[in-house]
Amino acid sequence: MAKSSQIAALKRVFAAVYLGIVPTFSLENTNIPGYDDRYSFFDYNRVRAELNLAHERYPDISARLLVDNETLLLTKTDSLQNSTSIYRAYLEYSGEKHFWVAGKQRIPLGVGRFWNPIDTFNPIDIEAIEPGERPGTTSIRYEYALSQLSNIDITVAEGQGAIRIKGYLDFADIAIVGEWDEEKSQNIIGWELEGQLAGTGVELRSEGGSFYDRSLKRYHTEFIIGAEYGFANSLILTGEYHYSDLLGTEEFGLSAGFQPAMLWNCTLMTVMSLDDGSGFLAPGIEYSLSDEMTLSGGAFIYHGVSGSAYGHGPDRIYLRWFIHF
Repeated sequence: MAKSSQIAALKRVFAAVYLGIVPTFSLENTNIPGYDDRYSFFDYNRVRAELNLAHERYPDISARLLVDNETLLLTKTDSLQNSTSIYRAYLEYSGEKHFWVAGKQRIPLGVGRFWNPIDTFNPIDIEAIEPGERPGTTSIRYEYALSQLSNIDITVAEGQGAIRIKGYLDFADIAIVGEWDEEKSQNIIGWELEGQLAGTGVELRSEGGSFYDRSLKRYHTEFIIGAEYGFANSLILTGEYHYSDLLGTEEFGLSAGFQPAMLWNCTLMTVMSLDDGSGFLAPGIEYSLSDEMTLSGGAFIYHGVSGSAYGHGPDRIYLRWFIHF
C-alpha cells in the first residue's frame, strides 16, 4: 500500500512538472551557392532546428537544443557530403547572483571583431563566409555576481579551462582572464578592455595576453587593439590591429557597414598583413525579402604572392539565402 502511494505521489510530481513546461520550436534554412578557385562550383546547405524549453513555475531554469543538418556539394571533385550534428545543447540556470550553463555552448570570451586571441574555445575565423557561426564547446560554465557591476566566471571543458574576473566601470569594462589548454600545451594570462573614448562615441576595445608554451618553455605575447564609430547616417566604421610576437606578425583589419535604404545593408571589409602586404577584400550586400527571409551576396578577393599570409586564396564569390520558419 505504501509503495503504491509513493508511486502515485511521484506521478503527481512528474505531471505537475511536465504540465508546466512551455516548449518553443523554430526552423531555419541557410543555402550558400558559390564559386571559388579551389573547388570550382559549390553549394552549402544548412537546416537548423531549435527547441527551447521553459517552465512556468521555474522561470530561472531553461534548456536549449540546436541541431544542424549540413550538405556540401563540390562540383570539381563531384562529391556530396552530408552530416547531422548538435550545434548547441545546454541546460541553463539564471538566478539573481548565480548563473550556470552545462552542455555544448558558446563560451563568451574576448571582445575582438576580426581576431580574438584569448579565445581558445571557439575563436573567430575572419575568412569564413559566416564568421558568426561558431559551434559550441561541451563544457560547464558558472558565473557569480560579485556586485551589480562585477562578476567572476569559471569554465571547464575537456582539456581546457578559463577563469575570468570582470568589472564594469564608468569608463570601460575590464576583465582579467586565466586559461589553460592541454591540446596546445599552453597557459594564458590575458585581459579584456572595452569602453567609450571620453564621450566621443568612439568605442575602443582590446584583448590579449601572455602565452606560455609548456612544451617549449617559452612565452609569447599576442593582442588586438580596435575602435568602432557609428555615424548618424548609419555608416559604421570598425578597425582592428593584431600583433603576435610568436612569428613576428602584424595585421590590420578595417570594415565599413552602411544602410542606403530601409531594407538594404552594404558591407566592405579588408584585412592586410603589415609584414608582407598580402590580404583580401570582402564586399557584401544584403536585402531583407521579409521579416523572416534575407538574400545576400559577396566575395573574397585575395592578393599576395604564394607563401605569404593571405596569398593562398582562394578567391570566392557567393550568394546566401536565409529563411526562418
